[in-house]
Amino acid sequence: MKPLTYIFLALFLITGCASKKPSIVPKTQTTKKENAYYHFIASDYDSMRGETQKSSAELEKLAQQDPKVGYFDYVLAQNYASERRFEEAESAAKRAIEKDQQLLDARVLLGRLYLLQGKNNDAAQVFEAATRIEPDREEVYALLARAYVATNRLQPALAAMQRLLRVNPDSVIAYSYLGALYAEMRQDERALTMYNKALELEPDDLNIQRAIAQIYLDKKQFRRALAKLEEIEAQAPDDMAVKLRIALIHYEMKDYKSATGKFEAILKENPDADKIRYYLGILYESIKNYPKALEELAKVPPQSSFFKDAQLHIASLYRSEGKVDEAIDSLKGAIAAKGDVSEFYEFAAALLEEQKRYDEVISALEAGKKALPQNEKIVFLLGIMYEKVRERDKALSAMRAVLELNPQNASALNYIGYSYAEEGDNLEEAKEMIEKALLLKPGDGYITDSLGWVYFKMGDLGRSLEYLMKANALAPNEPTILDHMGEVMLKQGDTKKALEYFERAYDIGTKRPEPDEEEMEKIKGKIEKLK
Repeated sequence: MKPLTYIFLALFLITGCASKKPSIVPKTQTTKKENAYYHFIASDYDSMRGETQKSSAELEKLAQQDPKVGYFDYVLAQNYASERRFEEAESAAKRAIEKDQQLLDARVLLGRLYLLQGKNNDAAQVFEAATRIEPDREEVYALLARAYVATNRLQPALAAMQRLLRVNPDSVIAYSYLGALYAEMRQDERALTMYNKALELEPDDLNIQRAIAQIYLDKKQFRRALAKLEEIEAQAPDDMAVKLRIALIHYEMKDYKSATGKFEAILKENPDADKIRYYLGILYESIKNYPKALEELAKVPPQSSFFKDAQLHIASLYRSEGKVDEAIDSLKGAIAAKGDVSEFYEFAAALLEEQKRYDEVISALEAGKKALPQNEKIVFLLGIMYEKVRERDKALSAMRAVLELNPQNASALNYIGYSYAEEGDNLEEAKEMIEKALLLKPGDGYITDSLGWVYFKMGDLGRSLEYLMKANALAPNEPTILDHMGEVMLKQGDTKKALEYFERAYDIGTKRPEPDEEEMEKIKGKIEKLK
């Protein structure tokens, strides 16, 4: 097709929309580029083909040749806005308004641009002016209320909607917006009144009905919410979200039979809905039907966003039934299916630790570290586990790795600093690390104890006792802190007080469910020596 034909086609399409812009498009056009309106035709054609940049370029030429017509600047502003060139769009819309004060579309566009850029006060001013030019245009009032709401000015937003009602007493937009505003203000009865008036005018508007149901839900008026949602379901039988809400309300009302039936019906209609399957599994778990819960949860696929929670629930169910091996095996299967979930490794390690299978705990955490090398928590847990089995070099190495991932990890700083203090090495560095940890976690009794212990190792008994007493107040009846206080007393020559602290530490420590046997043996030796 030759260029002339393109122009003729564009002209035909423009004149076909003459009702939209009768004052701008003349009845006849020429193809001579000297004619300013050629640029308008070319711009419109480029716009139809999605070439907004070329369209804008033609409009820019047009604005230069015929600067008195604001409509051209308005169309140019639309083009800029579609290209997300908001500042240029704003300037063009302002020019359009300057040239034609009555061009309401340009004002509305400018206001929308202000809203997009967060200039909500400017938007409100523009929309207020627009309501004076064309008082019966509902869209403008809604935008005005939105601008006020964005700056948390709910009263002016209410006033805007009430003005709209005076202009149009049957405005569904006004009643709906008033309902939403009153709901935001927690004036539920007023909100319901407004929504019901909107519903009288628009009985089939499901969004209004959903808003009413939400108010009932927020007020925990479950029976009313249920009735409203069942009305919506009758009008929109394919709306799965409504069906799901109904099922969840039955669950909240402890009507487990109805809830189960509803979930099963939804699942029958939507067998691939993993969200529904997950909820059904949780429901069976709630009513202690564990076999059915396990069956449904096990069907949630690895690609589902509910897979992680489903697998953790499966492991928890096995654990609650005393089937720890099954719980561990289920987590191993989950890791095989999706190995980038840190909680699987953490839960497996916790279960193994409960059974004192420490080598397997370390293996699980090492596997987690390999799969998720940037996971700070797993590396930290690995360090703690190495400490528990007395592999302190590996524990220190793990804690240093934690600090590489997060230099602000107070627990790792404290661990390394305390380890140095225990060995009597790098005491200045140990002090700096523990002080940093204490800044990060002020008021932590264990870190405070570490600082007191560093001062003890440095020979500053006064500062040591000061911090150890603070630690004892923050974490009372902690054997390690009491042991440290006994050491200070012993160093000061108060053997009676030292013995008292050692005996308290030993008595408390040996009565714990899992006493630190190595520490208790050391304290026992000190007691026997003093006696």
